[in-house]
Amino acid sequence: MPVLQVSQVPADKASPLKHGSCTPDHDSINAASLDESFAADNPKLDQTVARIMDILETFSLQQQGNDVFLERDVFSPRVRRHVTAGHTVPMVLPAFPAKSINRVDKVLGTMPDLGEELALDRLNDLCSRIKKIYPPGAMVLIATDGACYNDLTGVTDKNLWEYATTLRQMVNEKGYDKCIDFIRIMNLLEIYNHSTITQEKFISLIGPSRKELMERYGDPNFDPNACIKNNPDYKMTYDGYAKFLKKDLAYGAIRDPMTSGKKYKAMVHESAKAMIARGVAFANLIMEKCPEHVRLSIHPSTGQTKISMPLIPQTDSFSMTPWHCAVAVDTQGNFKTAHVGVLNATHDKVFKHGRPYHYRERSALWNWDAKVEFEHLYGGGLVIHNIRGDEQCKVLLSKSDKLKLASLAIAQGKVELRGFMQIFGSRKPQGNKGLE
Repeated sequence: MPVLQVSQVPADKASPLKHGSCTPDHDSINAASLDESFAADNPKLDQTVARIMDILETFSLQQQGNDVFLERDVFSPRVRRHVTAGHTVPMVLPAFPAKSINRVDKVLGTMPDLGEELALDRLNDLCSRIKKIYPPGAMVLIATDGACYNDLTGVTDKNLWEYATTLRQMVNEKGYDKCIDFIRIMNLLEIYNHSTITQEKFISLIGPSRKELMERYGDPNFDPNACIKNNPDYKMTYDGYAKFLKKDLAYGAIRDPMTSGKKYKAMVHESAKAMIARGVAFANLIMEKCPEHVRLSIHPSTGQTKISMPLIPQTDSFSMTPWHCAVAVDTQGNFKTAHVGVLNATHDKVFKHGRPYHYRERSALWNWDAKVEFEHLYGGGLVIHNIRGDEQCKVLLSKSDKLKLASLAIAQGKVELRGFMQIFGSRKPQGNKGLE
């Protein structure tokens, strides 16, 4: 049964963002001191660990053809150590580098949009579900990796900074800062140890951070060809890198217009191999600094060293990462990831904060007489905001708008109106009252 809510309640203010770290509470667990309790038969503890792993399995995506959640055996002992100690279960996710430079037919712009918003919603949902069955809860530490590669991907240092800063603001505004945190490469390397950083300082440390990363955690004898050939996880990652670089670098300053197709293809593959080498070094850094974190990944994998987790799940694929696509919403509230070149013919561009934010399926249901703004919710549902203010509160919705509202409620399952005092004739503010 569709649900309609009318609300005038403002959103709660988010608490301040905390600084990311691999905290001593999480990563200085004394395994020896836990040996006795860890080995002891404790059905209640075992059940809690199993339920946490069930949640992680729900959020993961198995390698095609594999019906067994291999990550359960890999990460259950680690989760059990945290549960035994009564700690928050820490997870680490290398991700959210920066938007692709291909704004011709791939992404909407340089800044986070609905794709990143949904991805953060999902990470928050993961932590919230764990907290429901284990009160100390869980947290995700996002190790932003854009500075590892942006000289290879063509992303400017300034765009790297603006993307990361806006992402942190989104987490803070949504109130997710209690379960989602960030850490920069210069902080992981401990060449910068403050919780805040200026744009100038950040940019000045990008080059030194890459140099330090490879000197301390890279292997001078590393053979990317052998790694790609012998390691299935890195083979899948390499294929993904080569695919997106081919589409991205064609529109960047890195490509010489005179370069032949053959030479360009070779350049793409060499860049992908360089990204693998740096990725291995970055993984080594994370492994050293966050040894007790549950390792999440946005790349498909075998499940032997990390839990692969799509950030915007799709029914027919692993899903594109939000920094390599745009998000389209249909009239039923379903989210689809695709390149902008695919969406322009059938969808309309929607703006938020003065910049392109997502696409919406073309339909008369979105064309209202009233001045409204539609907010599409993670998990389904729709919020319709009155953007004209008090003047519009005093006017009943037109017959046409009421019919569209009813159709959207049926299609979406849940619709909430905010900022409206009257809809169907009542002149009394209706607060959070739900109408089914």
